[in-house]
Amino acid sequence: MPTPHDSTFSATFTFGKHRGKTLGVVAMEDAAYLKWIARTDGMPEVWRQASSLALKGESVAHLSLSNSHVELAEGSQKPVLAYIDDFTIAVHFLPNHPLKERFKEEIDGRVWDGVNKRWKIPAVKIVKTVEIFGGTKQVIADAGVRELYRIEKERRDALDTIRTKSNSDINIPTLLDLYPYQRVAVEFIDRAGGRAMVADAMGLGKTATAIGYAVYKNRRTLVVCPKSVKINWHREIRRFSGLDVCVWESSGPIGDIAAPFHVINYDVVDKHADALNKIGFDLLVCDEATYLKNRKSKRAKAVLGYWPERKVYPGIKTEEVVFLTGTPILNRPIEAYTLLNYLDKDRFNSWFHFTQNYGGYRNEPPRNLIELHQVTKDLIIRRLKSQVLTELPPKQRNDLLVELSPVEMRDYSKLIDKLFRKWGESGKPSVADMPAIQSFLVERKMPRVIEMIDELMDAGRSVLVFSCFIDPLHKLHAHYGKKSAMLYGAMNTSKRQITIDRLKTGDAKIGLFGLRSGGMGIDGLQHSIDTVIFLDQDWVPANHEQAEDRTHRIGQKNPVQIFYIICEHTIDEYMRQILLEKQDVIDKVVDGKLVSGTRSKNVFREFVRRITQDRFKDRAMNFIDVDDRTLDAEE
Repeated sequence: MPTPHDSTFSATFTFGKHRGKTLGVVAMEDAAYLKWIARTDGMPEVWRQASSLALKGESVAHLSLSNSHVELAEGSQKPVLAYIDDFTIAVHFLPNHPLKERFKEEIDGRVWDGVNKRWKIPAVKIVKTVEIFGGTKQVIADAGVRELYRIEKERRDALDTIRTKSNSDINIPTLLDLYPYQRVAVEFIDRAGGRAMVADAMGLGKTATAIGYAVYKNRRTLVVCPKSVKINWHREIRRFSGLDVCVWESSGPIGDIAAPFHVINYDVVDKHADALNKIGFDLLVCDEATYLKNRKSKRAKAVLGYWPERKVYPGIKTEEVVFLTGTPILNRPIEAYTLLNYLDKDRFNSWFHFTQNYGGYRNEPPRNLIELHQVTKDLIIRRLKSQVLTELPPKQRNDLLVELSPVEMRDYSKLIDKLFRKWGESGKPSVADMPAIQSFLVERKMPRVIEMIDELMDAGRSVLVFSCFIDPLHKLHAHYGKKSAMLYGAMNTSKRQITIDRLKTGDAKIGLFGLRSGGMGIDGLQHSIDTVIFLDQDWVPANHEQAEDRTHRIGQKNPVQIFYIICEHTIDEYMRQILLEKQDVIDKVVDGKLVSGTRSKNVFREFVRRITQDRFKDRAMNFIDVDDRTLDAEE
């Protein structure tokens, strides 16, 4: 393609996925986009012409692009970029430069050097800085900066190419072959410098991907994961690598301390942090990495370190880190900040700047999502099942309504009256007040659930039953006896594994799982179970998706049937509708990109708003505050 004409670097896109970039920069980076604009009816005619001319390397100065043209103030000059070292670049421009405010708004990590009257920026910001000023022809750069720009540009282009590949030809010497898309993820992690997030949809085998990378690079690896999946990690490491594994319990290590793989659960890292750091790991793998979304939580401090308390919480020291998560955001993009900051402190070094740019603070709606995608796509790789496993059978969700009797509805109404009296007196609706009503409704669902389970058993099918509460699971276990197996938060690791093994082998036909403790990190059930029942609903929709995908995974041969049991004309219906809306946001996270502009609401706040609005249609009822701390009754 011809070199873009100088005039194209003065025309900036005000629309589309390259909004904010100049025509010249887009011509160099994404010529296919300009071809699409040039041939698509309905596009602004002036931009169709401009795109066509830019592709030919011709001038666009004669076109009327005034709305996107950056007029330089009289006396202004091109910014000067000077190399300081491999980590820092100096940027000089006049105080009246028209792009000064945009530079200050979009380049975080910048530091004002008052002595030399210049800005100093992290070297990783070089590509973004050049784009802001209109492209390489709109800046003056020394040889060091030009070389850094070339290297960073090539790195990002290479990662963009890798993420779209269907397979990789790299040699990964695991005992079991990885799937093609898993091989691509290993190549992506390697090209990203060993610091990346694998956010593939649940069920695509992120465990095997992480093991594959460790084997490919021969890294001594520490895996940090939820307690419930430690045994699974041990087994998968042995299956894929054939290497020794040391498993850490609260009491200390079990196995050879010299083993190349170590596995520990989040809650005991703090206790053994000093001993772990003395071992000297090369690679840290964090499974279900959203456990670390709150940087001030004890588990996040122990794993990632915490600078204000660095002597107490130095964190696990490794050069490389791989975060694994099927839900890179749970409620808001801001919840990914801690992980992004740890992956690349130079680029994501200001929580304030991140929230100002992308929203999420105090329930602000997400914004600038295309830009967020652009700045994270060289750190995050995500594929959906529909993209890589076309042979996987479909997942079918069904809402099954249960009608309460008149007597039951009267009792339910009394509970609702009591709830609103309490909220009215305190002026602060609390999620902690909800279990009484939820438990009442679950009890009314039990006869229908037992009927369903019996029907499934008669048809020779096995089933998983999830609940946020432990009591209904105990009742079902007492009813079905040895045909059932339980898994909940208070169980130790060995008993959990016995439950999983009984379900895998078919010795038990009914799995009775706590929603959170049994909803993540468990593999193998897809070979024996294709039906899931939810007795009740959690306040976080991602927890349901994770639970659903215990059966909708690689190896599933049958369509997966999922039943949500809903009591008609009750709070169940409010919760179900809100969770479906929020699920719509989470379902649209692709390659680190949130493509929906739907506002991400706090579920409980929205629940309170709707139920209050319906109950008091004739008069205002406003609460001064909401206590929306998530209740985890089963733990």
